[in-house]
Amino acid sequence: MIMKALTATALGVLAAPAFAQELTYGSFSLDYINITPEGDGEELTSFDLQGEGEFTVNQFVLGAVGSNDVFEFGDGPEVTVRKLGVYAGYEITPEALVGAGFTSLNVDDEFSDEDLNGFDIFGQYQTGAFGIAVNYSRPDQDIDDFDITTLFVEAEVSPGFTVGGIVESFSEVDENAYFLSASYDAGQIFGRAYYTSIQDADFAIYGARGEYWFTDAIALTGGFETISGDDFGIDYTALSIGGEYEFAPGIAASASYTNIDSDGDDADALSIGLTYEVGSRKRLDRNMTEDAFEDLEHGIFGTQPNLGFGIFAGSFSFI
Repeated sequence: MIMKALTATALGVLAAPAFAQELTYGSFSLDYINITPEGDGEELTSFDLQGEGEFTVNQFVLGAVGSNDVFEFGDGPEVTVRKLGVYAGYEITPEALVGAGFTSLNVDDEFSDEDLNGFDIFGQYQTGAFGIAVNYSRPDQDIDDFDITTLFVEAEVSPGFTVGGIVESFSEVDENAYFLSASYDAGQIFGRAYYTSIQDADFAIYGARGEYWFTDAIALTGGFETISGDDFGIDYTALSIGGEYEFAPGIAASASYTNIDSDGDDADALSIGLTYEVGSRKRLDRNMTEDAFEDLEHGIFGTQPNLGFGIFAGSFSFI
């Protein structure tokens, strides 16, 4: 039913005059990550291909995102996670947006081939300096007793300095997950700190990442992340350094090296990426979700797929 309504909406707005259409955001990325532990540990490799587009037709906002993640762990079977999502929204006012989306997820490995088809409903109010959004999602329409509700809040407290918070709750689980962030972006310097934890759990991740642009095209990047708490089972610290080169407007190549120290055992991680990006998304929930995944990508959660439902459903799916 959700998918039929979205399709009808899309066909209707596409019939509008061509001059009323505007591309608001577009991106395409290729990412490769390899984590190699010292000693006899198993090597983990992931390759991610992702594309996204969003445009407006009068007061309608239409978007689509697709990804293909391939994972290999040692000599084990290859696992492929494919995602295709579409959404349609309506701007009640320039600040207020409501809408719904549909996501199809396929997980394919040597032993199984499973499909999940879910939906989400979103709403937001956003000004230049403040934004709040709510997203309700059900990852699988066939499972009525599992859903995710996520609250997003972001505010620019001074020029270039922004703070944000995400609270995510799962049905049938009497716990909330939290993600807090603070970022500074001015001229050549970008820095962002983050902290995430789970209610009533002895578990926390905190870290920081930054960029320094020597020119408009060349940047030095770095990051730090650590985890603590008895409920996770291990302590680790990740330190990364890398660079980015923008060889055309919106097109950039990046590479980074990360050392992960886990209870005295080291692992080396290499990340290589190619990205094309233009414009900016209208959806606050998607912007804050992508920022959170980028925060976590240089630690041991860097290979976890974005399943398209919530923050922690993908990042912490194995906890």
